[in-house]
Amino acid sequence: MAIPIQDQALAAVLGTAVGVQHMVGPDGKVLGRFVPEPRPGMSFPEFGVTDEELARELADPNTKWVTPEQVMARLREIDQCTR
Repeated sequence: MAIPIQDQALAAVLGTAVGVQHMVGPDGKVLGRFVPEPRPGMSFPEFGVTDEELARELADPNTKWVTPEQVMARLREIDQCTR
């Protein structure tokens, strides 16, 4: 369901949003999240990273890649240290 935004200032702010934005009411209570529509050059706005930045990171030979198994092993190590 679409919720029309009547406030032009709010519409302008949301129109320039990059990445997921948390929407809060006047009382500070979280109302929900706003995820902008994909724009040219930004296929995944929820990450807040442009396609160019993503391509640069993927091509960087200094980027360290880890497997899900390595991530889980590291988390288990951290868990052992907190006991």
